Amino acid sequence: MTKYNIHEVDKILDLAQEIGVKRVVFFNFIPVGRGRENLEIDLSPEEREDFLRHVYKEMKRRKMEIISTAPQYGRVVNQLSGGEDVSPTHFVVANDPITRELTEFIGGCGAGRVYAAIEPEGTVTPCVFLPYPVGNLRTKSFWDIWMDPFMENFRDRDRLEGFCGRCPYKLICGGCRARAYNYFGDVLAPDPGCIYNSAEWRKLQEDVLKIKVKVSPLVFK
Repeated sequence: MTKYNIHEVDKILDLAQEIGVKRVVFFNFIPVGRGRENLEIDLSPEEREDFLRHVYKEMKRRKMEIISTAPQYGRVVNQLSGGEDVSPTHFVVANDPITRELTEFIGGCGAGRVYAAIEPEGTVTPCVFLPYPVGNLRTKSFWDIWMDPFMENFRDRDRLEGFCGRCPYKLICGGCRARAYNYFGDVLAPDPGCIYNSAEWRKLQEDVLKIKVKVSPLVFK
């Protein structure tokens, strides 16, 4: 979801309902590659919050499964349902007691915790959107890579920095670690997409603007 298509959410859901789709997944914008310098297309924390709240309400109204890969969706679902519904992963919203019990263990960003990515040449990274090489399957076993000390950064939420580290919802959200890494170069940094990290978002906007101001005279000279 970006500023370019946020206005199409209801049309997408209408189409999905019309053709009998049972599950719609809205992917979170993650600034891999040149994404950071295109910050202006990313949703602000306020826009993302409104979007997540809207799709949860639409899920209840339309009686179809609507998911978002934004880990903040877990918090939004919890808040709007009064704790009845949970969204522990990118793939489910449920209200059964077993899923609720598991949420604080598997909830939120799954990078390095629930899954990892394997590049074509064997390099393992915590997530397809987080280009940090942890090891290579040609020289190490997957288990040794999976248990690398770096991966503990994703499993120990007490290491998180900023508001993410003290947020009461950190066990069911924890912020997107790929967004933190690609925006700030640190997997433990706050996710600037959360409404509780609006100050981090504004600082990021200022930093990116300064870079563009410095670069633009060279581009157009």
